[in-house]
Amino acid sequence: MAYSEENPEIPGSETDPYEFVSRLYRGDLEAATLVDDPGGVSPPSTSSPGADEPTITISDENQPILNNLNRRESIWAKLSNMFTFDGNNDAKACALIKIPEACTWAASSVYLYAAIVESAYEEAGCISEIPEGETELPACNNRIYGIKPSSILSLFITILGIVCAVIMPIIGALLDSSNKRRLVGGLTALAVTAFTFAQSFISKSNWFPMLILQLFSFAMMTINTCVALAYLSELTKDEEKIERYNTIIMIFSSVAVVVFLVVMTLVSTFFTSGNSIGSAKVALLITFVLQCIFYGVSWTRLFGPRDANQKNPHPDSTSDKKESCLLFRHGLQSLKRTMNLAFRQRSAVRYFLAFKATSQPAYIAFTAATLSYINEQLQVSSRDLGVTTLIVLASAIPGNKLSLTMMRRMNPLVTMQLCIFLWALLGGLFVLFVNKPGQEMRLFLIAIFWGILIGLKEPVDKTIFCNLIPEGIEAEMSGLYISSSQILMWVSEEKNIPVHGRCTLHLQLMISFPTIYA
Repeated sequence: MAYSEENPEIPGSETDPYEFVSRLYRGDLEAATLVDDPGGVSPPSTSSPGADEPTITISDENQPILNNLNRRESIWAKLSNMFTFDGNNDAKACALIKIPEACTWAASSVYLYAAIVESAYEEAGCISEIPEGETELPACNNRIYGIKPSSILSLFITILGIVCAVIMPIIGALLDSSNKRRLVGGLTALAVTAFTFAQSFISKSNWFPMLILQLFSFAMMTINTCVALAYLSELTKDEEKIERYNTIIMIFSSVAVVVFLVVMTLVSTFFTSGNSIGSAKVALLITFVLQCIFYGVSWTRLFGPRDANQKNPHPDSTSDKKESCLLFRHGLQSLKRTMNLAFRQRSAVRYFLAFKATSQPAYIAFTAATLSYINEQLQVSSRDLGVTTLIVLASAIPGNKLSLTMMRRMNPLVTMQLCIFLWALLGGLFVLFVNKPGQEMRLFLIAIFWGILIGLKEPVDKTIFCNLIPEGIEAEMSGLYISSSQILMWVSEEKNIPVHGRCTLHLQLMISFPTIYA
């Protein structure tokens, strides 16, 4: 039965009303009116001659269906707009490179380091597995390459932190003085990818060269992060947009880590049988594939070229060698001016960098102290420890979304102040509510709170950073930002982690609290 003004019921609604209303909503009027009309009746005529569109009456029975479709279209439009970053290709690239960056961090810190430490213990003639009935490895005073096996990673992290703290401001200054920002980002991404592939051939006989290779890999990835931060800070001057961009970018990172660790847990359980070398190889190969895909797309297709922010004082130089020397000298002079601007004229930038320098090691020390506390005091199984870690990382995802809501209802600074206060309370919660074996459920509940705080902190941190940067020195400030994050990282690498970690946390939070309030 065809549609007519005398019979305003919708044809086809008796059999599949959703299909018809969906067509009607999209404007496919002709297809809608021919449903259940074998005679092929033409579209309905309009009530007023000459009108462009026919007037169609929708019954009360089908109005809820149209409302539901309206809601679906609205939700889909919001999601589509959210993850397309309003068509901003630089923002898309900043989000996509977080996927291989997060997976590289997870593959290295969870699987590669475990393989290196186990190989170092075996080569030094020490026991590499915890004896049955014990909670930690027996003390080993043997040395390998003049270093105790238990101190290898601490030494590595200390060296890495010092190197990055020294070179990153210089790298940032050189980037602002040249038009090679995208080229540097692409080359460092290529270097990280090549190093990752080379490290996938790790074995018990070549663990030390792989450790040295890891030092260069992380240096390259830190430079790559500095370049990406320079792009991030100039995406938009709209504060609401930069809050949304930072939140979505961190969601990309959080989801990537969770999915990667879930996949690797299944691989380690069913395919590598818990073998550390085998798990490290698989993790690095998966990371290598992700780096090829997302680094490749980001640095060749999405990131745009940038001109030099600082004018070359010697544009007529004909010698490449002389031009490089002049560029380096000009970069250092520009860095000196930027540091003077940051530490003398702009108090907000100075306080924020001081906050980063003191708080970042505190978070690392807190994590190390908490893991040691869980192992030694609570004596949880390796399975429960893995579940706790996964809960923390998964809870960071709603924490990322919560950060956007809080920044919009308050502002980024107040949100960060609240976050610091909650971090200070978190240590007390562990001691009060989880203080003896058999309290795994309490541990899991606090792990949810812990993860939400991690997810809350990162987008707010990046948003404050983007809002504070003066225009024209984005790369230099990115270098200073990374340098301040790394310069005191060695403080968190003490041997007596359970006690020292908690003391460091509260001491540095006491310092960082007034700096962010200043």
